[in-house]
This record gives sequence, structure tokens and C-alpha cells, in this order.
Amino acid sequence: MLLEGIEDRERLFVLDVGSGSQSTVDFFSQYNARIHFVDLFSNELFVCPPEEIDEESACLSFIEYMGLPAEVTFDICLFWDALHRIDLVVLQGLSRALCPHVDGRTLGYGFGTLYAQTLEHCRYGICDQDHLTVRPVEAQGRFYAHTQQQLSEYFTSLTIQRATLLREGRLELLLCES
Repeated sequence: MLLEGIEDRERLFVLDVGSGSQSTVDFFSQYNARIHFVDLFSNELFVCPPEEIDEESACLSFIEYMGLPAEVTFDICLFWDALHRIDLVVLQGLSRALCPHVDGRTLGYGFGTLYAQTLEHCRYGICDQDHLTVRPVEAQGRFYAHTQQQLSEYFTSLTIQRATLLREGRLELLLCES
């Protein structure tokens, strides 16, 4: 569902905010794609946010950490489970930092959950159009299990277009520009 309508684009710009996966690199090598990997799991703001942080400070921290070229607008943003691993104020900061890099064609992909225990700490990647690679990794940071309403309210750069319940209680989320 993520690649519907983008296969015919001349060039793809992809943002992967996980810790990167060789399968994702291999998959996008069949396209004229440029992938920006930003390992949020290595960022202190993500792993262990200070108790007192505001949206503006979080935004500036993410802008500096991500180092995204100002002129890049992403076609695809792979969030995996990252949106549920940061608190809401920090999530707002991430959203603001991404705003200049999304437009009406940007699609986002990630996971949500009905129950906090259904999402394990994993490294995700794209194997092919219908399959993901999922490899367990050591736990990093907290898990907040934000509701869809909270994601809609605090992550305003993209909105949930479709949520599909998977059998293990995870939600597959497709996001698009607000």
C-alpha cells in the first residue's frame, strides 16, 4: 500500500528514522532513490528526554541532529515504531522539524498498537512490496503507545490516512500530508 502511485516517479527521496536495514537499501536500489537514514534510537532526546523540554527546543534539536538538506522533500517517510517511542512534546518537535520536508505527495509508514505489549523492540526493513524484515534488537528507550487521536493532535506534519489492524495487535499506519 505504501508504494501505490510512487513507482512512476523519476526519483524517490526516502527518510528512514529507524536504525537502518540492508534490506531497505536493497529494496530501494531498484528505484532511482536516495535514502536518508536518521537513527533516532541513537539520539539522547529520543532515548532519554530531559524532564523539562519544550516543543521548540525539541524541534531545534531534531533539525540539528537530522541534518536534512533544506531543499529535500521526501516522497516516503519510514517511521516504523518510532512515533510511539517518544513523549508527546518531543513528538511535536519532531513533527515541526519534518514540516519543511513533506508536501502533498509525501507518504509515511509506521506501526501503532492497541496494547503497549504488542510492539517489541525491533529493527524493520523492506524486503519487497509485500514483506518486511523484522529483527528483534535490545530494548531502547520507553514505549508510550500513543492513541491515534494523540498522533493526530501532536504529529501534525502527516496525518493517519489508513490504519489496518494486524493479527498480533499492531496497527499498520499509512500517513499522508495534513
